[in-house]
Amino acid sequence: MAFTMRSNIPKLLGINAELSTYSVPVFEKDLPNGIWGAANIDRTIVIEKDLKPKDKKSAVEHEMMHIMQFKNGSVRYDNKNVYYKPNKGSATEIFPLTSIRPGNHKLPWEKSIYDKTKTYAK
Repeated sequence: MAFTMRSNIPKLLGINAELSTYSVPVFEKDLPNGIWGAANIDRTIVIEKDLKPKDKKSAVEHEMMHIMQFKNGSVRYDNKNVYYKPNKGSATEIFPLTSIRPGNHKLPWEKSIYDKTKTYAK
């Protein structure tokens, strides 16, 4: 007698299999109040687990654009700063983490994305 075991691995790991891609896994967690999602430098995305499905999709769309910024080198960060290079010929701007509020719509790397993804975190 044989049986088939369905894989629950994504659920056990907190991965949203529907919104994840092969190269960018999307994890669902409790995030601080008002935070919909975050893109990590390791090319993973974390979203608020209690969002509506439509909002989860919008959050992943927004965070995926940050992943693209990481890939093309226009944004990177470490434990102290965010480094932003608007285009290939421009100088890198340095923003100390202590002087910014992450997700602020006025930060240049956020503004360019909010202009494209108008439905996210309104």
